[in-house]
Order: sequence, then C-alpha cells, then structure tokens
Amino acid sequence: MRLGPLLGFENSFETVVSVAQEMESVGAASVMLAEAGRSAVTQAAAVIAATDEIEVGTYVVNAFARSPWLTGLTARDLDEMSGGRFVLGVGTGNVHFNDWYMGIDSSKPLAAMRDFVQIVREVVAAPAGSRVTYNGPVYEMGKWRATYAPLRSSVPVYLSASGPQMMRLAAEVSDGIGVGIMASVEFMRDIVRPNAVASAEAVGREGSELRFPMGALVSVNQDSEAARDAARASICGLFHPVPHPYYDSQMRQQGFSEAANMLSELMPEGRTSEAKQLLPEEIVDSLTISGTPSECSRRIAQYEGVADQVVMMRVAQRNEPVGVAAYEPILELVSEVNSR
Repeated sequence: MRLGPLLGFENSFETVVSVAQEMESVGAASVMLAEAGRSAVTQAAAVIAATDEIEVGTYVVNAFARSPWLTGLTARDLDEMSGGRFVLGVGTGNVHFNDWYMGIDSSKPLAAMRDFVQIVREVVAAPAGSRVTYNGPVYEMGKWRATYAPLRSSVPVYLSASGPQMMRLAAEVSDGIGVGIMASVEFMRDIVRPNAVASAEAVGREGSELRFPMGALVSVNQDSEAARDAARASICGLFHPVPHPYYDSQMRQQGFSEAANMLSELMPEGRTSEAKQLLPEEIVDSLTISGTPSECSRRIAQYEGVADQVVMMRVAQRNEPVGVAAYEPILELVSEVNSR
C-alpha cells in the first residue's frame, strides 16, 4: 500500500518541509499538499526543493481559483523542478468557500471541470512548438504554443470526486479519482472502483489504468480510545460552521444519513460535546483509521486492492507536542506498514 501524509495545516513552512523530509526518510510513498490555510502549489514547490525521491502532489488545488492554462503551466514547472515526481490533484473546492472568499458560484461544476481537466492535460503534455486549442461550453483556449518540451510525456492529473456524476467525469477525463476522507472499504470496493472502471471503459478508456488515491482521517495514539475520541471531534468539525457538502454527501452515500442530519443540526450551533456522544461508533470504525499504530496498520491493510494510495490527514491529539514531533505517531505508522 502506498502511504503518505496530507500536509497543509501546519503553523509554519518549516514544519511542512521538515515533516516531508522525515516522511521521505522512513519510506513514505508520497507527500500531498492541501489547499487550506496555505497555497498547495507554494507548499509543493517548497517540499520538492527539500526532498529527493518522494512523490509530491497537490490534494487538491481549487479549480475555481485559477485558470486551466496556468494550472497546466504550474504542473509542468513543478514536474520539471521535481525531476518527474509531481502529481496534480484538482477539485472544485468547497462551494461555500468559493462563494465567501471569491464570490464564485460553483454549485454546477460538471461542465467546468470537464473543460478544466481536459485543458490541463493537453497543456502538461504539449511538446515544444505545439499549439493547444480548446473550445468548450465553459472554457476556451487558443493561440498558446508550448515554448519548451515537458520533462515527461504527461503529468498525472487526479480529479477529486465524491458524488456519482463527478466520479463518472473523473473516470472519463482524468488519470485517477481522488477520493476524500471518510471512505469505507465497502464504498471504495463496491461503489467507487467498479463505477469508475465502467465509466472509463464506456468512453473507450482502459479502466485498469485508472488510479484510486484515497484521503483518510488517521488518528494515531498509544491510547486507542483517545485516538477514537480525537477522530470523533474531527468528524464533527467537518460540519462546523456549516456542513461541508463533500463530506455530508459522502456520509449519506454510505448509509449514515441520520448521523449527517444530526451533525448538520448540532454543529452549526457549536454543540460539539453532544454531537460526539451521538456519533455512531460504526462511523469511527468504518470511515476513519483510528487507534494505536498497530491497530491503524491493520486498518490500512483492509484497503489493499481497493485503494492504490492512502493520503493520511493527521488528526490532532489532546496535549500533543507541537511541530514535527506531533507527527511521530504517523511516522511510526508508516514504518510499521512498510515493514509488513
């Protein structure tokens, strides 16, 4: 199983870079950068400059915050900087944040994302001297000519998807379906993979060539119950100050509509303690990777064959140290998984 952290929530660039270096030293497969409090692109450049072999990617950049042309150029540059270690994860972003921060209505993203990903893939693969022309219902592009050869024939592009329509689109136009945190083994095995493969093959693509990276809430603590309690708090946080539409949808698709309704009611009012008490244990068991390092290692093993990569979003623990030291349990987990 390919394993690595999702960074981007740390207090300093020094911590981001230092954690990435530590991950490389223990044999993690990748370091992915989130676009949250920091730019995923800037973080990726910093990590690329500080590492030698580990795969570096964005998970994910917000397509509505940038043009597809510039995103393609950025991916070409980062791939060259890294010596061919870069992967581009792209998504729609949070519909609420797009509205609040940028005044953008992203509530109907399918056509935009189809155009966006197709332009990006053409730009990253364009040989020196070739032109890229594209005419879509949302984005158009003309007259651009690649001035130099890309390092590789293409850069992997993953499209973040949760709902069935976006998953279908990801299978049709991208290199992989970037699944967000809170996906059970059954969700990946019975819904994501078979539907994506069928959608790819329906448009003449090889379904076997699709990749399936999966985000995961990973709560590691030598005290198993403390890890689970931290995971409960993290799940509740996804519904504050308003429910995150991606995770709300993903919960409901996996049969937890009652819990999603409860969280949608309590968390906007700040009733975290009550929400944690009412959260079903089955959600922690099946939608997170929580417990001691050994318990988490066994949970990760359950995803063998259904996810190609686990992108670990670290869950903060009560009274944990600051900086790189907070990642010691995750580093231990990576070492344990690699030793299996």
